[in-house]
Amino acid sequence: MKRLAIASALFLALAFLAAAEGKKAGRGGQTLFEPRHWIYDSLQILEQECAIVQFSDQAPLSLNQVRAMLGEIDYDSLSQAGKLQYDKIIGFFNEPDFSANASIFQVRVAPELNLEGFAKSNKAVPWVYDRYEKGHLIDLPVTLGVGDYATLFADIFLGLNKTGGEDAKTYFNIPYKEKIFDVNFPHMAYGSFGYAFTDTVGFNFRVDNMSQAFGRAQTSSVIQGGYLTDATNVSLSFYSPIAQYTGSLTQLNTRRYLYSHKVDARIGKKVQLSLMEAALPYGDMDLRFFNPMMFLHNYASWLDYQADGSDVGSFFGLKVNVAPVKSLRIYALWAMTQFQLPAEIDDNDKNKDNYVPNAMGVQGGLESYIPIKDGHLRLYAECSYTQPYLYINSSPNWSFVKTSSESTAGSSDFYEWVGSRYGPDTLAATCGAGYEVADKWKVGFKYLFLARGELSDPNIFQSVGWGPRIFNLSDAALRGWVYPFTTASDGTTQFSPKYKNGRNLSAPSGVPEYANVITLYGSYALNQWLSVMAQPSLAIVSNAGHKSGATEFSFECAFGIKVKFANVKANKAQAEVKDNEEKNAAGERPDNKERTESEE
Repeated sequence: MKRLAIASALFLALAFLAAAEGKKAGRGGQTLFEPRHWIYDSLQILEQECAIVQFSDQAPLSLNQVRAMLGEIDYDSLSQAGKLQYDKIIGFFNEPDFSANASIFQVRVAPELNLEGFAKSNKAVPWVYDRYEKGHLIDLPVTLGVGDYATLFADIFLGLNKTGGEDAKTYFNIPYKEKIFDVNFPHMAYGSFGYAFTDTVGFNFRVDNMSQAFGRAQTSSVIQGGYLTDATNVSLSFYSPIAQYTGSLTQLNTRRYLYSHKVDARIGKKVQLSLMEAALPYGDMDLRFFNPMMFLHNYASWLDYQADGSDVGSFFGLKVNVAPVKSLRIYALWAMTQFQLPAEIDDNDKNKDNYVPNAMGVQGGLESYIPIKDGHLRLYAECSYTQPYLYINSSPNWSFVKTSSESTAGSSDFYEWVGSRYGPDTLAATCGAGYEVADKWKVGFKYLFLARGELSDPNIFQSVGWGPRIFNLSDAALRGWVYPFTTASDGTTQFSPKYKNGRNLSAPSGVPEYANVITLYGSYALNQWLSVMAQPSLAIVSNAGHKSGATEFSFECAFGIKVKFANVKANKAQAEVKDNEEKNAAGERPDNKERTESEE
């Protein structure tokens, strides 16, 4: 109850702050956009209308980076629907939140009410409208900005926690009891700093709690999918129209730091090539990995960490985007955490290198936005395949996963993969179609097929007792680990009795679970401040829970009403302007104007 009282007091204080309006100013250039922000869809629409590729397929991006990309868009060549999308972005840059200003310093609060209801017929089938999709009941994001140079942000909210979002017995996003009330807010917060040397070249440095994405994909990127939450990142980015570099340090858990380098380049305006290299050693922070121009694999650091009774996970990703013609993007992504060369394999049945499984994932698809009148018809299709041991190493400690729990009684343990949200050992295919008019309405459907092996289930971590507070596993626990071998504390190699031949596994392994999901969705904005949405889904799961012959059906429906309080006054102001214009056209004097001396 103490946490509830503190949260209530904080919300009340922010409500008073929101009421104190000052001179309006736009969002600062260092504002960041999280991976699932609508702005990335709008950027993709504009790129396709111009038949170019940019660096909009990764996140978070700063407002200055988005502004630089817009500078390459020829507004006059856009369709009417494209111009509406362009105007939507510019309008968001200047969206009228409640704000107070002193010179270039600004405080912004954007209160929103988002009332949602959801229900499903089968509690054994996971939500389609899951905890990532469910919105907060009340959002009060607070932004402190210093011009285009610095932005501090915290997503203060009142809403469900992760446990409540996954609970089948939760029917509304109203946290009416302590078990489902999220006391661990904010989950998204950052300090972002930077400078634009020109209209198209600049840098950004940030410390954030925000998902990272590298590759735009419908089922989430196999490299970095944007569904890993509550991890602290430190990143430095340099951007330009021809190339971009980002170096990041991401703390997954205690002594678990992911170091990554990302490089993007464009060949003309039609082709984009990008690569990401990362390392996940289990140990204290290591200065070597901060060198921005060193290939991390060059350190052969697995030799150092093995000597210390630990090890290191290596990661490499490559992606390609091509815009062959207008209204079409073709993309391919490839990820790897382990690959054995023929020279590393011999006939010694006690050599652990002979049992190291290859671990790769591939993803490809096409996406099309076709302008029709005031909106766009969206079509897409995608397939992905991840081998059983992608993201999984010889210990959970240096596997590419983050674990967490909540500080409320009865909280579950949560596991989120660095790459695809569906994890390794999975074959996925999806397609969909929809139509959208900017700032007005959207409607569509999507189909998802998943074939998931036993190693895609996060329960593999729970089975050995590895969780949010346990990272140093005993030899006894590691004997039950799913990797073909582990190394005991005395240096001897232990082989898994069930997965010793794991090198030969292909996805989906074991008893595969097959899911077919059909979803319809629609939303409509009645005006600038009020919108509604609905999303019914049907899920059919065969071999549910990896039990042969078990079939589960589930129908679910979600609906919501959103109110943007900062836009209520803006909507009234626009209505007054429109009314005055109509009166002027009719030769009448607007009510809000004083008569001139000549009229007197």
